[in-house]
Amino acid sequence: MTASTPTRLYHLPQSRSARILWTLEEIGEPYDVTVLAREDRSTPAHLARHPLGRVPVIEDAGGPLFESAAIVLALADRHPDAGLGFPLGSRERELVYQWVLFGMLEIEVPTGAAYEAGEDDPQRAAAAKARVLAAAAVVEEALRGHDFIVGDRLSAADIVLGSVLTFADRVVAFEGLPEVARYLEALAARPARLAADAPGGA
Repeated sequence: MTASTPTRLYHLPQSRSARILWTLEEIGEPYDVTVLAREDRSTPAHLARHPLGRVPVIEDAGGPLFESAAIVLALADRHPDAGLGFPLGSRERELVYQWVLFGMLEIEVPTGAAYEAGEDDPQRAAAAKARVLAAAAVVEEALRGHDFIVGDRLSAADIVLGSVLTFADRVVAFEGLPEVARYLEALAARPARLAADAPGGA
């Protein structure tokens, strides 16, 4: 990647690609966005970027990269001056990996299951919601006395975990988790998040 080839995000509003917009806004470097219609995802051009026709995908001189959590981590690595990562080999970097994967696997996956089950399969929905709430309680404890999930500043872990928890709260409706509520409110107020969430953004 060079200064003459800024990162391009292939974006679908109201999708996981919103967390990539947030990341790019936090980094503060120029980037380009191509907004896709849902039918665009099945075109040969987009299937060449993502073999399952999904978003987000970023592309630059090195080619395409997909999977939202991987993209957030990669962008943090590419732009160390933005402060979204920690040094290789540090405990903080290990914890970033921990919380990114925890958010994706322990919160986003069962949230998706609860959303899909809805009222059609109440038993499955209840089990998925219970799993989400158990994971959110872990985050609640980890946030006590801390503004961010790792270290003393925003990192890639907060972008992934915060966006996943925001979606989960809409599906499961968290109650009795004041630390999580405080955390999500603070993340939502960040200028980069507001810019990403503005009309025409997320």
